[in-house]
Amino acid sequence: AENITKVITLFNDYILNRMLTLLAEEMGPPPVPFCWLVLGSEGRKEQTFRTDQDNAILYQDPGPGEESPEIREYFHAFAFKAVEHLQACGYPKCKNKFMASNPRWCRPYATWRGYFGDWIENPIPPEVGLSRIFFDFRPAWGASDLAESLRDYVTETARHNAPFLRSLAEDCINNAAQVSFLGDYVVDRDGRQSSQLDLKARGLAPMVNFARVMALHHGISETSTLARLQILSDEGLISKELYADAREAYEYQIQLTLVHQLRMLETGGVADNTILPAGLSDLEKKTLKEAFAVIQRLLDLLRKRFLSGAAAG
Repeated sequence: AENITKVITLFNDYILNRMLTLLAEEMGPPPVPFCWLVLGSEGRKEQTFRTDQDNAILYQDPGPGEESPEIREYFHAFAFKAVEHLQACGYPKCKNKFMASNPRWCRPYATWRGYFGDWIENPIPPEVGLSRIFFDFRPAWGASDLAESLRDYVTETARHNAPFLRSLAEDCINNAAQVSFLGDYVVDRDGRQSSQLDLKARGLAPMVNFARVMALHHGISETSTLARLQILSDEGLISKELYADAREAYEYQIQLTLVHQLRMLETGGVADNTILPAGLSDLEKKTLKEAFAVIQRLLDLLRKRFLSGAAAG
């Protein structure tokens, strides 16, 4: 499953690269160097057959007295056209407007550094939620050194901020629904039953969030979930047993998601992340239950490390 998501991401990167190259040729040289950032699952190289746009523009700080409306207008025009072209290529717009065409996410380096610095220093709940999207950024086209410099700043700043890490851990735990299974039904913590299971929200997201918190805590700049987990294991920061179980649980859920999406596309439907447990074999149900048991182990580790009085520094 990991290889499939990598191929999907590589394919999407090639489309993006070609489109942005043609657009840059059409619009002429930018006034200052810039980088097109991809965020979320695209930033983690974990795209499936259902993906929307999550992107941003990071451009070099103009020199003293050089900031001008022309610079902003160029990048806003570039972002608007790029987002429209991506939509024409089959990539839906982000409903939350986490796109470069939103002026808030088309900014110079100093502004982006200020964004991340503020999110880290003032981890209030609405802003902490942005970490699920923006802290997994990677450069996709353009001046990658700008993104690398920003990544270095984020990695170094976040690892030394215990309140921020604690807030991320709390956010991860609070947004991870406790799920159990009763026959063909999914049961949540308050006893409500459903015949459907959103694998992305309930299964994959807690694992992605766990890996992000631990990576930031230990100064790991990698953005891929499985790569983050492997580094944590290689450096002795989680046990090799937990790493192996987490990797299998993550890959299995990705596999279920991909198979489900393919079936929907083959029958003319719209790919989504919601499966029907009733359609799984007994072995698949058993494996899925084991995957959710692994998620609880990861959440328990977060509670112990960040919320039990032990300082996260």
